Parts: sequence; structure tokens; C-alpha cells
Amino acid sequence: MKLLVLSTSTPSKHLIKAITDAGHSYEVHDPRNLYLFISEQVNGYDRIFNGSPDLESPVRLFAASFDAIISRIGADLPLCVSILRHLNENLKVYSPQTAIGLLVAHDKLWTSQVLSASSIRTPLTVFAVRSNHVAFAIDKAGGLPVVAKQLTGSQGTGVSILETPLAANTTLESFYKANIPVKLQRFVKAHNSSNGNPTDIRAIVVGGQVVSAMERTASQGDFRANLSKGGNGRAIELSETEIEMCVNAAKAVGLEFAGVDLIREKMGQTYVTEVNGNPGTGIIEITKKNHFVDLLAFIERKSKKNEAIPVPVPLPDTDQDETEEGNEEEASLVNYRKLLAKQEKTDLTYNESGMLAFFRKKFGSII
Repeated sequence: MKLLVLSTSTPSKHLIKAITDAGHSYEVHDPRNLYLFISEQVNGYDRIFNGSPDLESPVRLFAASFDAIISRIGADLPLCVSILRHLNENLKVYSPQTAIGLLVAHDKLWTSQVLSASSIRTPLTVFAVRSNHVAFAIDKAGGLPVVAKQLTGSQGTGVSILETPLAANTTLESFYKANIPVKLQRFVKAHNSSNGNPTDIRAIVVGGQVVSAMERTASQGDFRANLSKGGNGRAIELSETEIEMCVNAAKAVGLEFAGVDLIREKMGQTYVTEVNGNPGTGIIEITKKNHFVDLLAFIERKSKKNEAIPVPVPLPDTDQDETEEGNEEEASLVNYRKLLAKQEKTDLTYNESGMLAFFRKKFGSII
């Protein structure tokens, strides 16, 4: 397979190793440097171009040359997912993470709503665009202490614990004046580690399975257990109920690859607190389980299942310049020869047979 890695930073060494060890090739592109093109043609002839600043002029990326997309979008996600959406929906390139799934996971309030609608236990949550009645909102969120979360952010940023009426009033007033929306969530008293520090759980879900999980313990003086905030972790096994919660949470949000965060409360209840569409790789170091290997295996299986799905062959676009026409012709001839060679060795899929028929009509007299 050839994979397109959309990444706003340097891709993880674990991801690159998984790709190369599996014998696949890849290209890495920052979605912020890609141009999407929406054609005027009613038959659909949309495109995408690499507009990297080190190029003299943008170069077209041919969607047909990629078998799947792996998204590692961190920065500027609301804008960057427009590129992923274009590739998925307009150019028909598969990825285990869709634009809408990443947007839902990016928005903590939206995630809570989706989880609740899917009957997945999540902490008691209160939200208002204008918190005109702070005491009422805090009471409905279970009373103090209460957790205030900005609607976007990762690695524990934008998360505060409000323990006194003064702290609650001043903090929420500051957020309101700065026009920063926050949701209030009941402070779930999680199981504590041996040193008494708060804990939570991060699980990695790939294709309907939990492939690894770790318990994270907050550093002294912090209630956030994120590794990026100085927390530490250890590999753990989840209960069958917790595995089902994680799988259902990823499915509800719309991601086939995700990090799901859990909190085990002292009374024995487990809650899903967040779903992460771009989970960090710290869990790999702790569990010694490279979940990108599982992701690649899942993409391979998924691609084979999708082989029989016909993809419309776009008709030639009348507004192409001569250079683009030449590139299109050359690429089509290469694909035609590949299909002819493959036909001699094995049966073609439905999609490949349709493509071959199209090429025969176009190039029959050439080859």
C-alpha cells in the first residue's frame, strides 16, 4: 500500500517504523500546505495540490496513487480537516478517521453530548453560553469542587478545578469576559494510586478493539494525570465492561482509531471523560505496544474489503491546461499497463475491471 500521512508536525517514529516494517510506502504532507480544488464540472473532477513553500509552484497529488490516509492532525484542526474531508468525500480516499469524527472529538462538549446520546456513561456536565447563574450551574454539576474545561484543547490544557466559591466566581467570570466557553463537569473522585495522587486511564481503540491501555497517575500537586503534565503511567488490563465502553465511545464519535480516556470512581463506576482523535505516543513507551502496527493491519483489512466498491471514473476536464493533460495521459497509461499485467496473473476486482474497461475504450489502439 501507499499511504498519505497528513501531519501538522514531524510524524512519530513509531508510525514510520510500523509503515516501513509492513513493507508499505508513504508520503507525509502538512495539510496546511495543501490546496483543494473544486471543479465546475458536473461529473466531478476535484483535485488536490501540494503547495509546500519549498516548491516553485504547486504540484498535483493524484488521489488514485494513495490507498489510505493516516491523520495525525494536531494544530489548526478545524481548518485542516477540510483537506481530509476533501480527500475522503470528494476524492474517495479512505481513512480510519473522518473529518466529522475528528471535529466531534476536538469539541469536548460535543463529545459529551454524543456519548450521552449513545448511552455511554460520562460525568455530569453543565454548559451555558452565558453563565448568568454561577451558583445554579455549580449545583447542577454536583457542587464544589467542580472541573471547568475549555471546549477545545489537549494534553490537559484548559482544564481547571474550582474548589471554593471565590475561585469558581472569579474563574468563570474571567472566562466569560474573555469570551472563552467552558463546560462544568462533576469532579469524579477517581481511584488513587499508592501515593494518593489522582489517576485516570487512556485506552487505544483500533477498528473496534482495545489494543492497549495504561493507567496514568498525576504528579504531586496536580489533579491532571496527563503524561505531558508530568504524570507517569503503567500498562493495565481493562474489564470487559470498560473495553465495551471504549469501543462504543470511539464508534459513537465516528472514529475507527482513537484514544479514549476513562476514570474509575471509588464507588465502582467507570466514566468516559474524553475521546482523542490524535492520541499521543507516550502510551507506546509505557505499554511497549506499538498501536500503529495494529492500525496498519486494520487499514490493510479494510482496504481489501473496499476493493469491490466501484469508484466513479472522472471524465476529462475541459479546463485543463496542456501540461496537466499530458500528466493525466501518462498516469492513465501507467495504470492501464498495470491492470493489464495484473489481469494476466489473477482475477480483477469489480472496480479494477471497470477501470480496465474505461482504459481499453480510451487507449485500445495504443497498447
